[in-house]
Amino acid sequence: WPVARGGSQAVIDALVSLLKQHGGRVLIDHHINDLRELPSVDAVLLDVAPRQFVEMAGDRLDARHARPYRRFRYGWSACKVDYVLSAPMPWLNEAARRTATLHVGGTFEDVVHSELAVHRGGVAERPFTLVAQPTVVDPDRSTDGHHTLWAYCHVPNSSPLDVSDRIERQFDMFAPGWRDLVLGRVVRTAPQFAAYNPSAIGGDFAGGSLAGRQLVARPRWSVDPYRTPIDGVWMCSASTPPGAAVHGMCGWHAAGRVLDTISTARGKRRSRT
Repeated sequence: WPVARGGSQAVIDALVSLLKQHGGRVLIDHHINDLRELPSVDAVLLDVAPRQFVEMAGDRLDARHARPYRRFRYGWSACKVDYVLSAPMPWLNEAARRTATLHVGGTFEDVVHSELAVHRGGVAERPFTLVAQPTVVDPDRSTDGHHTLWAYCHVPNSSPLDVSDRIERQFDMFAPGWRDLVLGRVVRTAPQFAAYNPSAIGGDFAGGSLAGRQLVARPRWSVDPYRTPIDGVWMCSASTPPGAAVHGMCGWHAAGRVLDTISTARGKRRSRT
């Protein structure tokens, strides 16, 4: 995973700066319940879940066209823990001390067992854990020589379970003595993910299940999955291809489709005149 120098806010600041150079504006703390609340523009791109799109569309989306968006299935969530440490994690593996991100899972069989447990509605005692320790490569993220670390493991959608104790037992195995370094910790469960970001349905921060046909049909079967049945409205969230990750390609492809469509439409208007 990429780690932005100065924190992830640096990525947002750079994008906003570029947008403003092209005359764009950013509004925050402005909740939109209905697409009619938006100004008249050539294109609306929605970085939301399919369920939210249906709610925002209202009577502009008939039952037939709304059906695939309503049937869209949502996937796992996570239990996440953020830490402040007095020193870097004392991983037994030397290479693990030098990288910003880790996948802590034990053996291949342990990883399979962990993910299968979530698929069946539970959480393994030794969960497959994803870890980020950004101060290893960007020490300016913290003050007074402290270090930041966060970790999460998968849990079933909407599960209120706090399984931070299981994550920490994984740390005991692979970084013994780490508990002596903890200065502070904060836990976030699946319902708290959903409260923080309404697009994370049931705490699903991946924009929907990637199982079965939803690996390719996101959010519906279509030659252009970004275009919605409403003229001028596109979706660009992780609920569209190629799905969730830290690559940003959903928005990239959606923007390309929008620009092609607008360019073609303007070309046709010019040819008629």
